Amino acid sequence: MKKIENPPIANYLMGSMRYMGYTFEDAIADIIDNSISANCNTVNVIFTKDPSNLYVGVLDDGKGMTSEELFRAMCYGSQANETKREATDLGRFGLGMKSASLSQCKRLTVISKSKGETSAYRWDYDEVSKKSNNGKWFVLKLDPNEIENLNCFEELDKLQDGTLVLWEDFDVLYKASGGFVYESLTKHRNNLLDHLALTYHRFISEDGLDIFVNYARIEALDPFLSKRSDNTWGTIRQPMTDSHGKQHFIEITPYKLPFISDMSENEKRLIGGDEKMNRMQGYYIYRGKRLIKYGTWFGTPRHEVSKYGRVKVDIPNTMDDIWKVDVMKRNAFIPRELSKLLDKTIGSLIEKSTKQTRFRGQPVTSDSDKEVYVWNRIEARNGFYSYRINKDNYFIKAVYSQIPDSAKVFVDMMLKQIEQNLPIHQLHLDHDENRINPNEDTDLTADLLEQAICTIEFLISNGLDIQTATENTLRCIPFRSNNDLKSKISKYYKV
Repeated sequence: MKKIENPPIANYLMGSMRYMGYTFEDAIADIIDNSISANCNTVNVIFTKDPSNLYVGVLDDGKGMTSEELFRAMCYGSQANETKREATDLGRFGLGMKSASLSQCKRLTVISKSKGETSAYRWDYDEVSKKSNNGKWFVLKLDPNEIENLNCFEELDKLQDGTLVLWEDFDVLYKASGGFVYESLTKHRNNLLDHLALTYHRFISEDGLDIFVNYARIEALDPFLSKRSDNTWGTIRQPMTDSHGKQHFIEITPYKLPFISDMSENEKRLIGGDEKMNRMQGYYIYRGKRLIKYGTWFGTPRHEVSKYGRVKVDIPNTMDDIWKVDVMKRNAFIPRELSKLLDKTIGSLIEKSTKQTRFRGQPVTSDSDKEVYVWNRIEARNGFYSYRINKDNYFIKAVYSQIPDSAKVFVDMMLKQIEQNLPIHQLHLDHDENRINPNEDTDLTADLLEQAICTIEFLISNGLDIQTATENTLRCIPFRSNNDLKSKISKYYKV
């Protein structure tokens, strides 16, 4: 058997790899992965502000590379997939920086500063494609004068160490946008804000990483509302063996979000906006805290209430092959040996979310509570429930006290009609989609004040003093949810 060298033709292979399927946002993220692996504290994605000079730069203050290190990094396949990595290394095949960058532009220049030395190399697809190169891999080394004239170089020059990845000649965007490259870059810049805020939210919130887009700091999202103590029930550590027989642990943390109407405005912002609830449900697969894939249950049917469910799954970078993490680091698949455990986790999550959805009110649990709630939840046989208006409620008692005995039978008939004809399904759907307006009546406080006074007067007529009658009234729903009511009652009674 004879060995014959058969190297790939540079322009053919490079041209093919330009169409691997990177989105603009995925490509930028692949560059930022390298910045994080270089132990940076800050990353700034810099978009041109001049339509006549189009470029995008990714600048970090990491450890930088010497000329020799940078030359090796510019080589396609500069790192073996099987190579042992640090836990913080977000690399995959040694292809990311080159394939991601050249999927968006024809000219990639990388400038790095380390130990007082600045060096730069460039891949230029037009240069590689020249017939005179005969299909060979010729990378361009820039001299000091060429480096100083590069876009954004002055920003790198201010740093002690760091790296600048510079994209120019956006032929792909030119074709896709019909020549409106600047406008297309502006659109991608805006899309990038949410993409980076989610992909790197744990680095930003947990490690203090600063990511800027044109010097505007990215605020981390939090799809789990992890600072709340009421939406998770602990982390499962599941052992798994890698391809080399070494055991690692997969960490699985299920979360159940509260209803949108129970979230603050800041919490809605942290989850990416209430309109995204449905597509943000599912597994969140992290590789070294970097989000790889989200918004899927991996084939498990979505439940009506599953959109409140999130399952965070942490995998180490040593198990890429088992999880089938792809080159672009935007896809992963659950190994068969883990799927049963995760299916059980989903089942528990759906069950908790279903219970939450079925009944959000509080049932009357003791004699001291029975006057507070408007509705009674009454347990029937076989786990079914019915809902009845609570006639022990202070306000309803007050209203009944004003009705002549001859009319009470008709009021009872009316209330029974209301109880038996609740639009339960539509209420659930509207609430689930956050389409119920809690402030439909612009003069709600005035109405509540009138109702509260009616209740207080009833309690006073039954022997309570003003203070006790007021306290009992303000315990009742819906009076207790209005913060202005207490002061208005005090003003009304001049106490």
